[in-house]
Amino acid sequence: MTWTMYFVADDIDDDEELRELSRVSCHSSSLPQITSDSQPMDQHTAIALKELILGSSTSCFSAEWRSQSLTFSDAPDLRYGLVQKKGGPCGVLASVQACILQKLLFEGTGSDAGHQRLRPSGAVRTKCLTLATAEILWRAGEGKKATIAITSGRNHFTPTGHHRSEGVLEKITCIDVDNLKDLQLLVEQHIQQFESGALGCILLTISAILSRSIDRVREDMDVPNTTLIGAHGYCTQELVNLLLCGQAVSNVFNNNMELDSGNGNLTLLKGIRGRSDIGLLSLFEHYNICKVGSNLKTPKFPIWVVCSESHFSVLFGVQELLSDQCVIGEFDLYYYDGLANQQEEICLTVFVGTSGISAGCQGMDTDLIPPLEHCIRTKWKDAIVNWNDTEPIL
Repeated sequence: MTWTMYFVADDIDDDEELRELSRVSCHSSSLPQITSDSQPMDQHTAIALKELILGSSTSCFSAEWRSQSLTFSDAPDLRYGLVQKKGGPCGVLASVQACILQKLLFEGTGSDAGHQRLRPSGAVRTKCLTLATAEILWRAGEGKKATIAITSGRNHFTPTGHHRSEGVLEKITCIDVDNLKDLQLLVEQHIQQFESGALGCILLTISAILSRSIDRVREDMDVPNTTLIGAHGYCTQELVNLLLCGQAVSNVFNNNMELDSGNGNLTLLKGIRGRSDIGLLSLFEHYNICKVGSNLKTPKFPIWVVCSESHFSVLFGVQELLSDQCVIGEFDLYYYDGLANQQEEICLTVFVGTSGISAGCQGMDTDLIPPLEHCIRTKWKDAIVNWNDTEPIL
């Protein structure tokens, strides 16, 4: 079915930064017209999605996922931050959070300095969420197409056989677009389903999968029957990579790697193909379980999703030079964890290339070294981390 949609602009904040970000907004004088393909969810696709996401068509999304929207914090110093209600969807939230910060800090031309941009108005932060969501989906569609999944409020099919109904997938309508401008407008039109709707995280996940296609997501993985939501409702690395890089690969090293599996057989392990806009740091690297490649460790923007003890959060700087590999000296990094009921800004001062590391950590009980510091040192070896006036998170 083809939909022709007309969009009327909401009241636009006269804030300078919002005017810059509003390049994707429509104006009532022009009333842009979008022609897009729309299909109601069918049982075949719903089953394939559940098998990919949860491992079985009889499984259901947990209550933690079914109640998680992309809602911003009310804390005055953390207005840019998405709030996580319960454990589980942190990988999605941290990935979206990182992309919001990219838009907020580095892609506007307003007069505010970097740190001042961390106090956005409600309109500006919603605009950044809109742009971030559109970019995630467009990247998953390889810059050629995207699909946005929205809930229509009514069932499109009656489940039969082995599909277990929970009133989520049955109500979804999928809208396909083939240019970024139309995608941005569509996301803007439906942003409340993501920002305040209870299914925001689920809708974003499904949109990203369908933008890439279910078959392509499975092809990305080292093991095709891997699920995107793992044990205890946690996001797998494949889902995080899909949102950050557009491909649901299973690893965090650069490019692909071939391993000799014996008898002359080679096993292909898939990694990150190119330098990512957003980076990733992992506590697993500190424990020598994995090696994060430079494509993720040194991203285009100084924003990193942090994987630490089955939880994802965000570490970022407000100066673009911090994304360079060879930073020497002193700089600030901000840390945000949407699950921690954080109320105040956490600003860390990092010293790199100094000789004081022995005084800072040598001889200290490793249990007393915050995991976040271990993650930071996987990028900046021997860095000294000053938590300033914040109690270190152990």
